[in-house]
Amino acid sequence: MLTGKDEFKHFFQEHLEAIHRFARHYTGDGDVARDIAQEAFIRLHEQAGNFASREKARSFLYTTVRNGCLDYLRHQKIERQYSRHHRLVTPENDTAEDEEVFLHELTYQETARLLHAAIAQLPPRGRTVILHGMSGKNNTEIAEAMHVSVNTVKTLKKGAYAALRELLKHLLSLLF
Repeated sequence: MLTGKDEFKHFFQEHLEAIHRFARHYTGDGDVARDIAQEAFIRLHEQAGNFASREKARSFLYTTVRNGCLDYLRHQKIERQYSRHHRLVTPENDTAEDEEVFLHELTYQETARLLHAAIAQLPPRGRTVILHGMSGKNNTEIAEAMHVSVNTVKTLKKGAYAALRELLKHLLSLLF
């Protein structure tokens, strides 16, 4: 599946940012998240030929990152408990809660990745309008930044949203 160097490189570039955000959300530490993400990609690379599809590889990657984050958090919790009580305390079993958080975060990161991939397919001006809007700018601020009228921004935004709906319509059917 990910046997070729270029194929793995493309997969890596496509998923690195989402995987890093996913790990950072769990750990709250960018450096730790980067280490966990890198370790997950190394493990994926070692087993790249074992996956029948990109979806299986993506699932392996998220599960590996999740497990790395949970191991890190358990270790942190043990360290805090030890320093607080001067004795090692086994962390309680939060498996059900961990699973719920994992599924929520996985859904969020995959949705964000797919949305950004769809935005990248938009025409340049439509993409610019959407990205400015996502950064919190209103139509007037977008118009000033792009040196166009507010009506042009509205027209570009309308066209970009229509194109995004078309690009992402298959996702809506999956959600329902």
